[in-house]
Amino acid sequence: MSEVERRREPGPGSGSRREPQPEPQGLLARTFARPSVRRVLSRIVVVVGVLLMLAGVLTARYGYLVVGVIVLGLGAALGPGRIRR
Repeated sequence: MSEVERRREPGPGSGSRREPQPEPQGLLARTFARPSVRRVLSRIVVVVGVLLMLAGVLTARYGYLVVGVIVLGLGAALGPGRIRR
């Protein structure tokens, strides 16, 4: 058996379930961990990104367009689908 195959095989004690994660401690962390809050913040950041992109295209300032694309991507990454528990 090769080294790669050995690494891919699950060990005797490894199950498919993950260990539970500790609960967030701070007020901001607890608030941000809720999917509804993450969804609202994500939508706000996406709207800001779209407005920057629109301003960049209409005024021919392509720096705003690039920043808008980056902000849009960050807003998409903030969404509630990114919570790993």
